[in-house]
Amino acid sequence: MAEVVSLSPFLADRRLHRGAVLPMMVATKVNQTLMVLVEHVEPGYLIASYTQDAGAMGSLVGAAVRMRWETDTAVTTLDMQVVQEEAVWPVSMLRLQPVGLVSAAKGQPQLYKPDVAITIPYKVMGARPIEENGTGNLLSFSPEGLVMSTDGFVSVGEFLHLSFQLPGTPQELVAMAKVVEKAYENGKSVIGLNFTDMNEKHQKALRDYYRKISQAASS
Repeated sequence: MAEVVSLSPFLADRRLHRGAVLPMMVATKVNQTLMVLVEHVEPGYLIASYTQDAGAMGSLVGAAVRMRWETDTAVTTLDMQVVQEEAVWPVSMLRLQPVGLVSAAKGQPQLYKPDVAITIPYKVMGARPIEENGTGNLLSFSPEGLVMSTDGFVSVGEFLHLSFQLPGTPQELVAMAKVVEKAYENGKSVIGLNFTDMNEKHQKALRDYYRKISQAASS
């Protein structure tokens, strides 16, 4: 069963309070950005309004939209779907359901995608036997941590024992990591981890692979 994306962590954020104005990007044939007014927010949905103009694109029901905002410490990206629309010209009211949520800390090394698919078996330390083992797919990484998707249930604050192999590295890398972020995308958990323990030889292999990927990305 897919986990539900919740706005609960942001209910106290002034950017989602009634009366706040946010840019909202609409994924249409040509991306369009609308300025919307927050009318109401609950953990499972957000109500926003905007003023249509003469060149309005018509009904937005079913459209994928994105909101993004920054603080001094993090960048938050909220993906939603328009599930209902009521219009009384020129104002249109939208009911938006969250489908994806990512909050990334600033000041960290840039994350890069691996150049091949990498599977990461993991063990949740201290979990019940039925929940302790899982497998993730590496989405991006740096020498300090990684982001992976998983069907398993993992909570922020838990420690994972990871084992994975990098291209060109004969030895399996082993590390301990702490879950510091969690979001949901396409029915899967997307978790951010910071490494807490890795031996020097494995650290060097990870740094070498990171350098290779970063140089290829900038060339």
